[in-house]
Amino acid sequence: MTLGTLALLQGRTLAREGERLLVRPAPSPEEARALAPFKRPLLALLEEGVHLQGDELLGNLHLLAGLFVARGNIPETTWATFYYKDRPEPERVLAPEGNLLPHLRWRAQNLPASQRVHLAATDGRLTLDLEAPLEAFLQVEGEGRVELYGWPELRLKIYLEAAARGRTNPNHIRLEKLIGVMVEGFSWTDILQAAFP
Repeated sequence: MTLGTLALLQGRTLAREGERLLVRPAPSPEEARALAPFKRPLLALLEEGVHLQGDELLGNLHLLAGLFVARGNIPETTWATFYYKDRPEPERVLAPEGNLLPHLRWRAQNLPASQRVHLAATDGRLTLDLEAPLEAFLQVEGEGRVELYGWPELRLKIYLEAAARGRTNPNHIRLEKLIGVMVEGFSWTDILQAAFP
């Protein structure tokens, strides 16, 4: 999932009609090809007859986390932790795989927007951490483990500095900033220097 592709949803209305995904205004053929991998996840996220603004999807961490969940590869049981601005303690739930997407959808419809959403598989295979404002995405792939972070740019820079000092280099790292910078590599130090020269 890239920020550039997600940005194509801005200013558009999304709806589900059976197994058809309706996007208005219609994307160009090139944009439609870029959005194609998101068709199934968006259909899973959308409820029949409900229209969703692309800007609302991108601005609601519950919905955005739901989009990641709908893409699949979510381990069977996942801890979901929600951080709200006006609450001193986060709210944590243990969600079996089949319940996680409906739970995220329910939160998006019935609760205030989270400041941060953190999903962690009980078996350690997946971590998804989203914090507003989303300014950069980091994907880290290691031995049987995937970490996805969508954070403010400064927080991501601080994380990369710490990782360069103390974490073993993973199999693959991909970083994308909202301003269009994308870097890939295998070394924390290389990614840090390329993304934050």
